[in-house]
Amino acid sequence: MKTSNVISLIETLAPSGFAASWDNCGVQVAGPEKEIRKVAVALDPLPQVVSDALEWGADFILTHHPLAIDQKLPAELGWFRDVMKQVLCADVTLCAAHTSLDVQFRGVVSWLGRELELSELKVLDPVAKDDSGEILGYGCIGDLESALPFEDFVERVAQATGCEVVALCGPAPEKVRRVAMCPGSGSSFMSKAFAQGADVFITGDVKYHPAQESVGAVLDVGHFSLEEEMMRRFSVVLGQKLENGIEVKFFNGHNPFAYHLLGKGVCKSSAGLL
Repeated sequence: MKTSNVISLIETLAPSGFAASWDNCGVQVAGPEKEIRKVAVALDPLPQVVSDALEWGADFILTHHPLAIDQKLPAELGWFRDVMKQVLCADVTLCAAHTSLDVQFRGVVSWLGRELELSELKVLDPVAKDDSGEILGYGCIGDLESALPFEDFVERVAQATGCEVVALCGPAPEKVRRVAMCPGSGSSFMSKAFAQGADVFITGDVKYHPAQESVGAVLDVGHFSLEEEMMRRFSVVLGQKLENGIEVKFFNGHNPFAYHLLGKGVCKSSAGLL
C-alpha cells in the first residue's frame, strides 16, 4: 500500500472536511510516495514519541494532535523543530486526525460510553451529517442500565480510565443514571450536557471559572487519559483496515501532569492523571 492509499484510508475513517474550522487536520509533514510497511500511531507528535516510532522503522506516523494548529516554519529551537527535523530527515509522512476524528461519534471517540455500557447512546453536540446520513458531533450522552450511587459511579469511571485522581466540580448527585462525556478539553459542552438531563459530565481540562459556575457534577479525568486510550483503540481499527503485511503499532505518550500526594511525594504514571 502506498503513502497516498494510507492517507485516503485515514480520510475515509476521519474525513478532514468535517474538522473544526480552526483546526489543522491531515498531512502535517509530507513524505514521498512509497510503499508503506509500518504505521505508527500516537496521541501527540512529541520528539521522543517520533524518535521511538522511527527507531521501530515507521514509514508513516499518525497522531491525534497536530504538529501545529497554525502552519508555520520552525523559527526557533524547540520540540516543534526537533520533530520536523526528525520526520524530514527520515523521509516519512506525518498526519493528524484531530477534530476530524473527534466528531466520529460511532467510532473510538465514544469508547468510554461503551465501556460504561451506556444505552441509547447519542451525540451530545451534533454538527453535521456524513454522506450516509450518520450524525456527527462532539461528545456523547446515554443512560446506565440502573442508577448507581455517585461514589460507586466515580469508582467505576476511575477504573475504566486508569485514573487514581479524579477531580469533581459542581454539586454531586446522590445517584447517577444519565451520563454525558467529551474527551479532551470539553468543558464548553457542560451546559449542553446538563440541559439534556445528564447527572454527570465527564471530560478533561476544566478551568477554574467554569468549575465554579457548573450547575451539575463534572468529573475531570484529564485530557490524556481519555484521548490516549482513544488513539490506542484507533490504532487497532486502522490495523484491521490496512492491507495484510502492514504493521500498525501504538506508541504510548506522556502525561504532562504529575501530582504531589501528601506523604507519598510526586507521583505519576503512563495512564490517567496519576
